[in-house]
Amino acid sequence: MSSPRILLMDDNVRDIGGHYLELASLLADGARELGYAPQLVTNRSLLTRNPDALSDPRLVGVPVDARFQVRRMENWSLGVDGPSRLPRDLDAKPTGGTAATRLIQTICDYACRPQRRPAAMLNSWADDFVAAVQEFDPGPQDQIVVNTGGDFQMLALAAAINRLDEQTQPGPLSIHVIFHFAVFESRPTERAQAFGQQISAALNQIGEHAVHIHATTESLAHQLAAVAVTANPIPYPTRIYPSHNQSVKSPRRKIVLAGVPRAEKGRDEIKRLLSSLESSELRSGRYQWSMQLGPKRWQRMIPDSMHDLYQQATQTNDDDSALQILQGNLNSRDYHLWLDSADIGLFLYDPQRYVARCSGVLLEMMIRGVPVIVPQGCWLADQVDAAGRRNPIGWIYQSPAQIPEILKAVDQQWEQVASNCQLHGQRLKSIHSGQNTLRQMGIPDASPVSRRVAG
Repeated sequence: MSSPRILLMDDNVRDIGGHYLELASLLADGARELGYAPQLVTNRSLLTRNPDALSDPRLVGVPVDARFQVRRMENWSLGVDGPSRLPRDLDAKPTGGTAATRLIQTICDYACRPQRRPAAMLNSWADDFVAAVQEFDPGPQDQIVVNTGGDFQMLALAAAINRLDEQTQPGPLSIHVIFHFAVFESRPTERAQAFGQQISAALNQIGEHAVHIHATTESLAHQLAAVAVTANPIPYPTRIYPSHNQSVKSPRRKIVLAGVPRAEKGRDEIKRLLSSLESSELRSGRYQWSMQLGPKRWQRMIPDSMHDLYQQATQTNDDDSALQILQGNLNSRDYHLWLDSADIGLFLYDPQRYVARCSGVLLEMMIRGVPVIVPQGCWLADQVDAAGRRNPIGWIYQSPAQIPEILKAVDQQWEQVASNCQLHGQRLKSIHSGQNTLRQMGIPDASPVSRRVAG
């Protein structure tokens, strides 16, 4: 008997670095463990931007269909990551509000490049979804997973399913949509209510097919519930690599800022913080600062007074330098080896953007037993609080200006915090696996052992 299949779809997968491909590959691993044959639909630029992508160990044995022509559908979201002000219909036309507000939204839509206008993006995504599903030709046990979903994408999904029903009349589909991004910041707004209305309107258009909405944090599930959307909270999967930590480490403690800096990940704070740490913590030999930077950005991100350290670190590859810069995106193995080398994970994230949003990097640090420094008032702080009510696993700051003082005092708590982190990491491993994520999504176990027991 052939294995059932899972079709994983994410228009954002276009590079071998970053968490979009990492999530897809973790779900693919979990699918195989549950007895499914995974397939992946990505952005069409994946193979042109990364000609050797199919030889990446995470994609070996996973058929890849590089198809989606658009990406970042959340750019037209009504949540915190999008600019829309009004809900839309299945043609992406603004609805609700007044005639004046609809006109203003329409003008804003047309001010974009033609291919980035909401109607063009919705139709392109829907057409590519239809073509991918027709080629997949799902059977009764097959599952479809949209790895990165949102309110605007739900409109595109509804439009796509309507087209499928008209063209091929497939049997009832089982579709899972994973939400990652916050709906609102501190309280439900009028836009947030429109977010929920937009999703409800899309679901009402989907007919007999089963569409399951999942949220990668409990707080995001609560936000969705506040706008009348039912979502199932699921654990975000995290890769577990064998530790490659060196038995003899540098006397400096390494502070790692993982991920290429972006606005919501504290890009604008880095230069100020480096200036405040340069003399007392970095040049003194207490800490090493390690981060990823594109080769054309380093002069803007690093204080002029530290340019000599940048040159030293990049030219000599000196692991004991005060400043260690890794160039751009890393392949999976190099990225995880780098995380293995961390003594402290530092997060300069915007708490408003991460109030209900999961950080895969935080989980990667925590599962390794690495102490972390995170901002107050967001999902990251919730995790540190929940794990460390009795046994602290890190430090929480209210303002980045407090970070130098935290680093000065680390020695006083280090042994206790590091020990607590190791124990907490062991507890997280089984929870945050691809297999468990799919189980929590309600995808049945189809492994040979399960089938034998059931039979």
